[in-house]
Amino acid sequence: MNKKDATLIVLAGGKSERMGVPKHLLPTPNGRLIDHLYRRLSPQFNESLLVGRGLVTPEGGWRMVEDVLPGQGALVGIYSGLFSSNTDNNFILACDMPFVVPALVYYLISLSSESVDAVVPVVRGYYEPLFAVYRKSCLPVIHRALERGKLQVSGAYEELRIRIVDEQEIRSFDHELTSFTNLNTPDQLGLLAYRL
Repeated sequence: MNKKDATLIVLAGGKSERMGVPKHLLPTPNGRLIDHLYRRLSPQFNESLLVGRGLVTPEGGWRMVEDVLPGQGALVGIYSGLFSSNTDNNFILACDMPFVVPALVYYLISLSSESVDAVVPVVRGYYEPLFAVYRKSCLPVIHRALERGKLQVSGAYEELRIRIVDEQEIRSFDHELTSFTNLNTPDQLGLLAYRL
């Protein structure tokens, strides 16, 4: 994949109520979580956007993007990032997914084409909308969903052309599906020392 072909968009606008602190600032053996993600992924992207509101500026070359509607959920974050990016292909990642396998990310991007609007993994029977590729063509559909008050990401999928990536494909790059591990509570922080 040519790094000019896609933008990395990390969503950090959640309230982190169960964790108690902003997740993107969680300490890891490799520095703060957001800095770890930047080092792991950004070299292969044209640009890196961090989406949220009132965020602490991280290290690295992040471009900060504020949610157009703060506190309204991930679909708003996706819309804000897509609207602000400079590329057609965009990889959306939640900021609490530290074990992302770069080769899997690049594979998903390679599946994007003009015949689809988004490339979305399905893991254990569920969409993974915050580990997916979205093209700019998603913007009008997401805008209409937000205008109707539909804030669930998968709610916008009804009008999008989705390329589903099943577990068999995913496991070729991430055998144990570790990329899809979210950190939600303090008792999960031990995973950072164990796996990073």
